[in-house]
Amino acid sequence: MLCLSAGLFALACRRSERAGASAPPAEGGAGAGAVVSVYMPSRMAERLMGRLQAVAAQHQWVLSVRTDSAALAEVDLIIDDSAGAPVGRVRPGARSAAEAHQMAEVLRR
Repeated sequence: MLCLSAGLFALACRRSERAGASAPPAEGGAGAGAVVSVYMPSRMAERLMGRLQAVAAQHQWVLSVRTDSAALAEVDLIIDDSAGAPVGRVRPGARSAAEAHQMAEVLRR
C-alpha cells in the first residue's frame, strides 16, 4: 500500500512539472501560447488550413480561423484571394502582429 501511494505521489509530481514546463507567452502575445486570429473567405479555408495549422503547431500558437465578415475588424491576419493566389495582410493594431507576419510569409511560398 505504501509503495502504491509513493508511486501515485511521484506521478502527480511529474504531471504538475509538465504542466508548468511550457513557457508563458512573452509580452505582447509573442511566443508559445500566442493566439493568432485569421480571417479568410470560406472558399479558401480548405485549401489553406493545413499550412496555417502546421505553422501554428510548430510554434505552439493557438490558431483561430473565422470566415464571417465581422472578423475583418478583429483578427490579426486577413487572407484574401489575388488572381487565384492567397495574399495575407496583417491588420494594423493586431495583438499578435509578429506571429501574423510569419503566417503571411507561409502563404507566399
